[in-house]
Amino acid sequence: MSKSNYIGGVILGAAAALAIYKFYSMTPEERDELISDIKEKTHDLLNNAEDTVEKVEQFVANIKEKGEGEWVDKMYLAKKMINEFYGSGKKSLSM
Repeated sequence: MSKSNYIGGVILGAAAALAIYKFYSMTPEERDELISDIKEKTHDLLNNAEDTVEKVEQFVANIKEKGEGEWVDKMYLAKKMINEFYGSGKKSLSM
């Protein structure tokens, strides 16, 4: 495993752990609201599948353009894609 892949894996693991911690520190009502919001946005993405696939393909192409050592830029693009799909709602998914 290359150094950049290892660092990226550690960052993703830390982000997942933080997300789990924040999720379980929410009240049950906040959790239900967050899950409902995610489900609603996912259904919207599935209903507009053609547009969603085009957007994902653009993001993947942008990520592939980056060089081997540019993992920070790749992570930024992945974050940007997730925020575009899920970030503009009642409850922010950012941490």
